Amino acid sequence: MNMPNHDNALRNGSAAKQLPKQSKKVVPCFTPGTAIATPRGEVLVEDLKVGARVLTRDNGIQHISWVGHKDATAEDLTITQTIRPIFIKAGALGRGLPERDMQVSPFHRMLIVSELAQMYFEQNEVLVYAKDLLKLKGVGVAPIQNVKYIHFMCEHHEIVLSNGSWTETFQPGDHSLQGVDGPQREELFRLFPQLATMEGRKNYRAARKTLQKKETKLLVTEMSAN
Repeated sequence: MNMPNHDNALRNGSAAKQLPKQSKKVVPCFTPGTAIATPRGEVLVEDLKVGARVLTRDNGIQHISWVGHKDATAEDLTITQTIRPIFIKAGALGRGLPERDMQVSPFHRMLIVSELAQMYFEQNEVLVYAKDLLKLKGVGVAPIQNVKYIHFMCEHHEIVLSNGSWTETFQPGDHSLQGVDGPQREELFRLFPQLATMEGRKNYRAARKTLQKKETKLLVTEMSAN
C-alpha cells in the first residue's frame, strides 16, 4: 500500500494538527500497510487472520481471537472528521519509533516508554491516544481520503509491535464497540459472551494505564522539551 506523502500534506495544508471535538464514534484501529511482528516475521495487518500468532510485549506469542474492519469513505471523514486517521512519521515517538511512517485511527493507543512518565504518573509505560499526540513534531491528521480500519483482538488486551512501535490490540469497551458494525459485534459476542455485559467489558482490562488528555499534554510538552 502506498502511504500518503505526509511532508507534502503538512506543507500544503491538507493535513491538520488538531481534530474537532470528540464524536461518539470511537474506532481504535490500524490501517492497511502496517506491519505487525509475528514469530515468522512482520506481516501486514490486512493479512492477519483469526488464529494467527503475534508477538506481544507482556505474554510472548499470542493467538488472534477476532479480526474486524471498518471502511470509511472520504465523505464519511468529511462528515465525521473525528475519525480521520492520525499519521505518525518515523521517529516521531523517539529514536526509531516508529521505524516507518504509519497511520492509525485517532483513538488507537500507542505505548510510550519514558522516565518522564515514571516521574509524573509513577509508571514508565503508559498508553496514549494517537489523537492526543498531535503536538509532537511529525504527528498530524491525515488528508481526507478513503480508508480501511482494521482491528484485531486477543484473549487479553495486548501490546504488539506495529512498524517497530508498541501499540495496543483492540480492547472492547462501551465506546469502542459503538464503532464496530452490528454483524461484527454479534460475532465478537459469540466468541466472548461475557463482553455482552458491562461487567464482562470491565473485566477485559487495559494492558497499561491510559493517560487522559491533560496528562498526555503534559507528557508531550516534556518530551518535546527534551
